[in-house]
Amino acid sequence: MFTVEVDNAPDNVPSTTVLAGLRTEQISQLFPRVILMNEANRTSGSPLLDPVFIDRWSPRSFADTPVSDEQLAALFEAARWSPSWMNNQPWLFLYETDGPDRADMEAIISEFNRSWASAAPVIGLVVSRPGVEGFMARTAEFDTGAATMAFTHQATKLGLAVHLMGGIELDLAYEKTGLDRETANILCGFALGHQGDGTNLSEKHQAQEKPSPRMSAAAFAFKGLKAADRPSEG
Repeated sequence: MFTVEVDNAPDNVPSTTVLAGLRTEQISQLFPRVILMNEANRTSGSPLLDPVFIDRWSPRSFADTPVSDEQLAALFEAARWSPSWMNNQPWLFLYETDGPDRADMEAIISEFNRSWASAAPVIGLVVSRPGVEGFMARTAEFDTGAATMAFTHQATKLGLAVHLMGGIELDLAYEKTGLDRETANILCGFALGHQGDGTNLSEKHQAQEKPSPRMSAAAFAFKGLKAADRPSEG
């Protein structure tokens, strides 16, 4: 949901209008001169920023609408073209929809996350498999993160939502996947689907069902070799 402040609004359009169900770029086409603010006041510090970066957030509520094979293929294709050191491509995505591994995949998700993630039509794991040794291996998780970002942003472009989860049963994940801890690092789980209306969430999760804010770029981007201390929480 977005609140739109319209410059010089005509008499039949309120100066502040609430638009639900539209993505930022769709609103921009309808109202080319607006200030966009969502419920977390996520505004861009640059007019050049692609709207997908603000549109993307991590809801916990998912509708039961299936994700098509064509949509899934597009997400993994986005991950495929991500950059990696020496083109190592260390990322691995394991996922399930309604197949025979669904129960095991859900069991891997921690109980706290399972309470809402089990409603997502697609759940899975993100894994880093370096395939190399020495100094190049240290970039594998960084590169897998880049692929995961491509995956999530392509999902946003298709009207889907992704929620990444650090809360997984790691020992069980290695047991069920058969992956070797020496050659693979299971990083997180993910839930994927069409965003729901929130009614299937607990009261606590309903209160949290909104995009989170961000610190300004000035807090982490510094010209030169010296940086200020990291801002304190809150």
